Amino acid sequence: MADEPQHPPTIELDGARLRPLRAGDADALYAYLRDPAVTELTAYPVVSVPMVEAMIERSLSRWAAGELSKWGVALAHEDRLVGTCGFNEWSQPHRWAELAYDLAQAHWGKGLMRQAVAAVLRWTFRQDQVDRVHAFVRVDNRRSERFLERSGFVREGCLRSFRVCRGQPHDFYLYSLLRSDCATAQPDSSGSGRGATVIAAGAAKPVGEN
Repeated sequence: MADEPQHPPTIELDGARLRPLRAGDADALYAYLRDPAVTELTAYPVVSVPMVEAMIERSLSRWAAGELSKWGVALAHEDRLVGTCGFNEWSQPHRWAELAYDLAQAHWGKGLMRQAVAAVLRWTFRQDQVDRVHAFVRVDNRRSERFLERSGFVREGCLRSFRVCRGQPHDFYLYSLLRSDCATAQPDSSGSGRGATVIAAGAAKPVGEN
C-alpha cells in the first residue's frame, strides 16, 4: 500500500498559527513580498505572481513527498497569511536543514516570527531527523542577524560573494543552531506564559538528499 502524503502540523501560537500553505495564499504572499522593505536585504528575485505560486506549490509538493519544508504564518482570528517560516532545504543523510522566514512589515517587532521560529525548531528537533539548523543572512541585514542571535544561533563565518541578489553578488553570514544546543527545554518565547500547541502532527519521512 502506498504511503499517504505527509502534511506539516498546525501549531497554535499566541494570536497566530503555523499551518500548511495553500494555493489560496498566493495573493497575500505576493502582496507583502512586493514590499521592498521585506525583500531588499534577501536573495529573493524580483517578485511576481508566478513566483509566489511556484513557492507555494514547491512547499506543498515537498511536504507531500515527506520532506521538511515551509509553514504559513497566519493570524489566528482570520487565518490570513502574513509570513512563512520553515526550511528551504533538508539533507536527510547529513541531518541538517536550512531555515528561512519572511514576514509582512506591518507585523515586525511584535514577537510573531520569534514565536514561529521557536515552535518550528522545537517540533523539528523532536522528530529526531535533524541535528543542525542553519541560516544564511546577508551581511547588511542587521535585523535578521540580531533576530537569529536572540534565537540562540551562533555565527560561524562569512561566505564571500555567496549569492547573487537581483544581479549583484553579496556576502552572507552563516548562522547555526544544533539540537544539542537545545538539549534542555527552551522557555516559552511567546510572552503568554504557555507553550505552542500542536494541533496535528506527523513526522516528515526521510526521502534523501536535497
